[in-house]
Amino acid sequence: MENPDTEVYSGIIPYLSSFLQDQQHPNILPRETEAYFKIGFFDLVREHGFLEARKLLDSLGRKAFKPVRAMEEFLTRTAPDCVVTTTSPRFEHALLKAARRLGIPSIAVSDLFLLNEREWILEGGYAEHLTVLNRQVADDLYNAGLRGTEIHITGNPAFDSLSPLPEDQKRRAELRTQLKIGKNSKLILWPSPAVTSTPLYSKQLLSPSQVSAAFEELCADQPSFSYMLRPHPNAPYSLPAGAEKGFLDPGFSPRDALVISDIVCVELSTMGLQAALYGLPVICVGFAKEAVYPQYGLAKAASSIKEAIAILKAKAYSSPLRSEDMPEPGTATQAIVDLIYEIGTR
Repeated sequence: MENPDTEVYSGIIPYLSSFLQDQQHPNILPRETEAYFKIGFFDLVREHGFLEARKLLDSLGRKAFKPVRAMEEFLTRTAPDCVVTTTSPRFEHALLKAARRLGIPSIAVSDLFLLNEREWILEGGYAEHLTVLNRQVADDLYNAGLRGTEIHITGNPAFDSLSPLPEDQKRRAELRTQLKIGKNSKLILWPSPAVTSTPLYSKQLLSPSQVSAAFEELCADQPSFSYMLRPHPNAPYSLPAGAEKGFLDPGFSPRDALVISDIVCVELSTMGLQAALYGLPVICVGFAKEAVYPQYGLAKAASSIKEAIAILKAKAYSSPLRSEDMPEPGTATQAIVDLIYEIGTR
């Protein structure tokens, strides 16, 4: 980056000092935040001039940053064989665009469904390669107009820990014996969300009593079912009255809760997605659009708890497909490492 000790930069440092007072994060050092804003703002000044850059930062905050020029200078100095980032906006986006302009191989590693990220992924001049969760995400991006970027269906490395392990079956048997869950019993897990209401949506979340009453009716009709309510740590509750076939999660880790379960019914808890990636059948109740992942073949959608019970009674649920459409959990990290090696050594 060019030396900022010129007249055009004279007002930058005092301006940023006042701006940074409201930009601190407990897990990020102040000097790191300062460096982030300096690099981003210097690039804005070089592109737009100081006054216009200040207007952009005042109105957009850090969303105004896309320091492609600074990243081009960085890559020119360091001359990497390959650039690998996530699909985050601003600096990582700028790094990918800079690599593309300089002809340096680049890979963007995505996490979920790339709905918000499409704003910049489809902008043009994006990464040479993009890894995605499954076939449906890849098809959606292509249909939305993504060209010039090769898409690789690898899964998400962050979810590799959800891969079923050889010891899971032994652990499952031990835990189910402790809880006196019959060998042939179908245990339904209901992981509750962290909130008791949803001000962002017009729909209401179900109360534990409503959930328990619905599952009691199911268990009375089909005694092979039982259920476990899992309160969120931020919103604890007691076992509702009348819960004869159900019990509260005794404090299992998320993995153990999945290991002992056969089916997961959920509204907005992230454990619904975790369960699907682990390989369990998932029914998303009432909030399939908001949860998103049912749209990608990872859960059955039910508009209400009544419909969910009907699906359970009819056994009209199934585990997510394991194929090229949805890579096996546990394989994503190696797939991406192999891709990086292949691209970086061409």
